[in-house]
Amino acid sequence: MALYQSPQAVPVEFLAPETEGVVVDLCGEEKNLHRLEELGIRCGCKIRMLCPGETCLLAIEGKKMCLRLGSTAEILVQPLTP
Repeated sequence: MALYQSPQAVPVEFLAPETEGVVVDLCGEEKNLHRLEELGIRCGCKIRMLCPGETCLLAIEGKKMCLRLGSTAEILVQPLTP
């Protein structure tokens, strides 16, 4: 489901704490991408990294959620500069 990729795009796990990014691409199996979209993670949405790591704590549209993506899916984001 690659829509577009930015040369500056990085996996969401690489965002520093309290850094925001905009989702530019979702990669993985269709069933996993569908689940991410059900959770509100879509291209164009803004994500804030609260606690990075293998299991990330993210804020998306005012909601906090914990994700462990591993090899099932990849969220690519364009980091936003303050």
